[in-house]
Amino acid sequence: MRDFLHWIPTLVLAVAIFTVSHKSNPPGADLAPDYVAHFLAYGLFALTLVWGWTKGLKGQLELRVVPWLWVAATLYGVLDEVHQAFVPNRHPSFQDVLADSVGALVAVLGSYWILRVWKNRPEA
Repeated sequence: MRDFLHWIPTLVLAVAIFTVSHKSNPPGADLAPDYVAHFLAYGLFALTLVWGWTKGLKGQLELRVVPWLWVAATLYGVLDEVHQAFVPNRHPSFQDVLADSVGALVAVLGSYWILRVWKNRPEA
């Protein structure tokens, strides 16, 4: 059960993304270009996947898992765009999926690199 707790941030952010995506006029849509918001949101979503997978950064993030976490975040972005096709005044966009995917990739690869450096640092 304790391992499940590490996935709560992923679930909360998935619900938040879905909720915002379900609005015809999402709040804050004019604060930044759409692709920036998608990049940041799905980068954060990917970080929550890393958090869950590594049990709060206590476990290892193996290189073989990195592509799967990226794919999971990207697929959620695809599902979000499909969902938007059914929301009034919203339209699915390949550019949004691309920004989602790039944000997730940067976050997962950055996490892998940072965790690898952190775990292999010399003890002081």
